[in-house]
Amino acid sequence: MSDFNVPVGTIATYCGPVTTDEEKQALSALGWLPCDGTSYNKAQYAQLALAIGISYGGTGGSRGSFNVPDLRGRFLRGTAHGSPVDPNAASRIAINPGGATGDSVGSLQAYATALSRNPFQAATAGRHQHSLPHGPNNNNAYAIAGSHYGIWNTGAVQTDDAGSHNHTLSGGWDAESRPNNVYANFIIKYQDQDS
Repeated sequence: MSDFNVPVGTIATYCGPVTTDEEKQALSALGWLPCDGTSYNKAQYAQLALAIGISYGGTGGSRGSFNVPDLRGRFLRGTAHGSPVDPNAASRIAINPGGATGDSVGSLQAYATALSRNPFQAATAGRHQHSLPHGPNNNNAYAIAGSHYGIWNTGAVQTDDAGSHNHTLSGGWDAESRPNNVYANFIIKYQDQDS
């Protein structure tokens, strides 16, 4: 199988299984490793170690170790390279000890949820009524109900147009924000075809 001069360190999408030792060995025979965060010996996988270094974790020195990216259940994102498209680039952390941080290949960013570009609104308008069990005998007297100030009128307190209170928004119980997605495996090229 030709790799068309795919450079070492290239990450590809692979739709076959990479779970068992046999499946991993079959991939390795073609010069690929699963992107599962495994630590490898730099001397044994010298080409890949030279290509990615310890961006995804590892130890110093030529006889040390390095980690392949752990992309299980994760999306890839291009580095910002100083552009403003990632406002939190400076706070990115290392995926494994010794790995890259900040605006660098290999750094990790946890999930976050930004404020909506279109403001959320409560389903109930600010102007509404609260019934009172009893109130003043004369109309248009001020009364309080449910921590809202309003005008007593025929058995109910009518809040003013501003509302000046809060309504709890339901929802938001999901563990993450994400687009529609389909599972596949990521693999990384660890040696030239001729090696």
